[in-house]
Amino acid sequence: MRCLIVDESNEFRRLIAAMLLAREGYDMVLLELHPAGEDGIQLVLKVLDPALRRDTTFLQRFVREYKLIAAVENEYVAHIFDQGFSGDQPFIAMEYLSGGTLAARIQEGMSSLAALRLTPQIAKALDAVHAHGIVHRDLKPPNIMFRQNGRPVIVDFGLAKDLDSHTHLTRHGEVMATPRYMSPEQCMGSAADARSDLYSLGVIFYEMLSGRRLWGDEGPAGLVHMHVHEPIPRLPERLAGYQTIVDRLLAKRPEDRFQSARELFATIAV
Repeated sequence: MRCLIVDESNEFRRLIAAMLLAREGYDMVLLELHPAGEDGIQLVLKVLDPALRRDTTFLQRFVREYKLIAAVENEYVAHIFDQGFSGDQPFIAMEYLSGGTLAARIQEGMSSLAALRLTPQIAKALDAVHAHGIVHRDLKPPNIMFRQNGRPVIVDFGLAKDLDSHTHLTRHGEVMATPRYMSPEQCMGSAADARSDLYSLGVIFYEMLSGRRLWGDEGPAGLVHMHVHEPIPRLPERLAGYQTIVDRLLAKRPEDRFQSARELFATIAV
């Protein structure tokens, strides 16, 4: 993500419009506001790739993302401040998360205790999301970020599904989500409910514990096959005590997994 930092106190929407006009290909714009007499507020403007702006499906997903997240007020879910259009450029104004991504922390190496402490916090976020009838459908380490105080936050609801909606924003033959973290039911094109997100969290938990990817360096087709057909890998002997949790999270059948994020949290909260 490239960022453009701005120190201004002008009217919010007018400032956004000016920044988007000047963004010159930036993927996101970091906006720092300094209202009179108040401390600075840092926001990130998430914008839609110009190449996708004319694609009705992508545009609908982008606009719907704001509506889904705005409905969830939870300390583990990114705060959204505004959404709109500046000319033909759609944007979402969300909180700036300065603590980096879970992907970076996994790459640096995590202790098993750190993984065990972080997983129930992510489960709390999923519980809040699922309570609003929303399935994330693309939970992965880059979509889990951290505030400066270390609290994990779920971001990027572009592929999320509102279970109460009858709107379908998937084209025939389109692969949703990231194959490495997809649940078996996603791989097979079946309906995905909250337990699908728990499978994705299981893949993440395995990575945090072991420091290696589930199914190694398989390509997308191989990953899809393995999620559906291959036995769950065994953790190293030193981590064997966590195998039961991994087995339940990564069960092939949704009914064999934890049935809710709240159940997971209650089981492993430390």
